Amino acid sequence: MARFFAGEMSAKEEIAFREQFEGDPKKLIELKNMEKTWKYFDESSSRGGVDSGKAWDKLHRRLEDDGLLKESAAGRRNMLPLLRVAASILLILAIGVPAFYFGYLKTHNDESLLKRLSESGVTTIHLPDGSRVYLNEGAAITYPESFSHERKVELEGEAFFEVMSDPVNPFSVTSGKVVISVLGTSFNVKRSERSPEVEVYVESGKVRMAIDQTGEFITLEPGELGKTVKQKLTASAQSDPNYISWKTKEFKFVDEELLDVLRELEESYHVKIHTNQDELKDLRITTSYSEQSIDAILETIGTAFSLTVSHNENGYYLTN
Repeated sequence: MARFFAGEMSAKEEIAFREQFEGDPKKLIELKNMEKTWKYFDESSSRGGVDSGKAWDKLHRRLEDDGLLKESAAGRRNMLPLLRVAASILLILAIGVPAFYFGYLKTHNDESLLKRLSESGVTTIHLPDGSRVYLNEGAAITYPESFSHERKVELEGEAFFEVMSDPVNPFSVTSGKVVISVLGTSFNVKRSERSPEVEVYVESGKVRMAIDQTGEFITLEPGELGKTVKQKLTASAQSDPNYISWKTKEFKFVDEELLDVLRELEESYHVKIHTNQDELKDLRITTSYSEQSIDAILETIGTAFSLTVSHNENGYYLTN
């Protein structure tokens, strides 16, 4: 609110801020009263920065005009520090209390937070604005029951986002110490429980990836992968064709070691594949799969390399 009165908001932010008060005359009147109070402390009334010196000078003159300052010049000099404190307190009360009311209380009273966890496989979440989120197994997302002027969610684990376009109301994802901001795009966010590092892969549109504590940020284009490495951001081209295969179930392998292929399948289907690694370490494969079940894929691999495929509660087994 102070940024609004000081004229420090961008046009987009100001539009979003004003929308909070539309249709609510009571809040609109309160906003106008606060703006008048702000201007009282800033004689320029141009929504520039607050001049605390002018504020306490004006307060001093009003007290003097009302006959509340009868002491000597020396006494008035002793009052100056107190007047500065008084002006500061008045300004904090004028701006801080309503900001607390419209910010903290509104958020905590009017917006119920929901948390969804993907316990098995990939779970699709439909957000209040129509955006879709695909949660990888073990991931969790927290979001408000209804979005106001800002669309903010928090993510644990890995998820793929398809965000509805809305230039006025930006969409942001917080993952660890990283904030990802977009208007309308599709992208993947990944953060392992074992590591504080975050990865962001952009499939379409543009994404702003920032470190919350330092303010450092990069802008990612389609096909780029952003990473945090010890509180620093890096960007590079994404060369792994199977990076989001956990969601798409589309795989492409070109002269890959069979053991690496099996590890990729384990991660994407969340299964355990048991093999004799010494027997398979020299085998390589070129193939592709499209939305096939793990059973069908392993059967084709078994046929190609004359392996027997079996399955029980502990996972899959590939044996000679």
